[in-house]
Amino acid sequence: MRNNSLYVDNDRKRPSIVFLSIALVFFMAFTGFFAWHTVTMRDYELNYVRIQGTVIGVDEYHSSTSGRGSKTYYRLVISYTFEGQEHTFTDRVGHKYDMRGKIGTSTEIYVNPQNPEQAEKVTSSDYISIICACFFAFFCVTYSAGMNLLLSMKRSTFKKRCVFAWGMEILLGTVVLLLFWLGLPHSGFGEVFLRIKGAVGVTVVCGMVLCVTLLDGIITRKL
Repeated sequence: MRNNSLYVDNDRKRPSIVFLSIALVFFMAFTGFFAWHTVTMRDYELNYVRIQGTVIGVDEYHSSTSGRGSKTYYRLVISYTFEGQEHTFTDRVGHKYDMRGKIGTSTEIYVNPQNPEQAEKVTSSDYISIICACFFAFFCVTYSAGMNLLLSMKRSTFKKRCVFAWGMEILLGTVVLLLFWLGLPHSGFGEVFLRIKGAVGVTVVCGMVLCVTLLDGIITRKL
């Protein structure tokens, strides 16, 4: 009888272990991209020079996917002067809408003083943080599913779910937002949300977790 009970318990644990294992993979991927982003941003802030560049053109290119036709993207061509020398570069970020209206406008860029031909649009330097936010969202979904399944086997209460599932995710998101600040050593904390798109994404995810927590609490109290 005990063996049968043990078999049933292991069978019930399996889905939670699967979800938590997937969550661990997403967490490791998130941590890797987060570290990459922080180091990259600090490098730009500490070792590059911020100057104004001018949009002088638009590079149009087509990306084709099998069975779905091709999509047109637009990248800005930017000119800038550094130490009396003229340089140009094409921004790596492609936009789905026509950017020709930006021609003639100024934009902030980073320039490598050791290699002035190496430049990056300030807003484009942050693309890694968006990947961080995506992996953080995947982690939250899989972790909460796995942890809630595990807690359900032990007569979970709202307090347990709040501490071990939802609370852990909100705490992690708060820590991440503070750590994003490490990538902006010369800026205030408010710049984290103005400059780092991934920080906004993490905030949105934490807000959704908080809403689910409140909904969980209401349902638990009603039942």
